[in-house]
Amino acid sequence: MLDIPNMILIGGNSRHSGKTTLACKIISKLASVQEIIALKVSSIRPGESDFHGNHSKNDVTSGYTIFEEVNLKSEKDTAKMLRAGAAHVYYIRVEDVFIEQAILHFLSKYINNQIVVCESRSLRDTINPGLFLMMMKLKGEERTKDVSAYLAQADKVLYFDENQTEIIQFAENLNFTNENSF
Repeated sequence: MLDIPNMILIGGNSRHSGKTTLACKIISKLASVQEIIALKVSSIRPGESDFHGNHSKNDVTSGYTIFEEVNLKSEKDTAKMLRAGAAHVYYIRVEDVFIEQAILHFLSKYINNQIVVCESRSLRDTINPGLFLMMMKLKGEERTKDVSAYLAQADKVLYFDENQTEIIQFAENLNFTNENSF
């Protein structure tokens, strides 16, 4: 397990559960006082590539690819994070067996003590972040996944609905101390 105290890791129980909304609120809050690197990590399984959009290839390695988002006009989650104020935004597409290798490569090449706001539930199996948040979409049209193991590890569980008051208040009250903790 990798300890990354300067990372805020955001997972969720389904697509459209508010992960990117929360990430953007946190980035907007913290970017005024600290350089923020945003990251989205998607574990790619057969047949899922259409769900994760198309990015131009930047850093390609066997088993994973790292892309840097530079298009502010895109509607991809990574572009939203860039517009929220992140200094750089990266997207890692990775096969499950290469996830630790991919994150170690990313940390060694792209991170230098910045705060990392990362959207990925599966990364929690490899990383012990400074703060782990779970976004829960209440039952609706989309199937939600059993995330009980992740909920037990979460520092905070937030619920996503039309009223985003809880998300906004959480982000507004979040602070990063000099001791690399939240």
